[in-house]
Amino acid sequence: MLFEHRLFAAHKELASKGVQELNYNPPLFRLLRRLGLRLKPPHHERFLVNILALGLPTGAIWGVLMWFFGWQHEVSPAFALRQSLLFGIGLGLLMATWLWFRRKQLKLTPWDALPHSTSRTQKRWQPK
Repeated sequence: MLFEHRLFAAHKELASKGVQELNYNPPLFRLLRRLGLRLKPPHHERFLVNILALGLPTGAIWGVLMWFFGWQHEVSPAFALRQSLLFGIGLGLLMATWLWFRRKQLKLTPWDALPHSTSRTQKRWQPK
């Protein structure tokens, strides 16, 4: 229950700072949480996790689309894989840098300092 309470507190803080819900609770993170991964909101997640979680799926989707709509008869599979990987890492790096910058700009509470489930805080931070 500790994770869920901190997640709720982080979402509440991000919403109070004016961050849109799709930015602090993106569909990809919701899907990965439903599959059992315990991902923090992207603003609170580690830099490398943001690179991997945001860049690799996008690079894979982009690579498949490029392969079927333009590369299939023009480039080798090795070139296509390399370009997809570079695109994914580049986009992930860009997004992770942006999220790190926004975390500093909004002066967010560190994840470990967010309220957690104790007898005193259970009532205050119950998800509605």
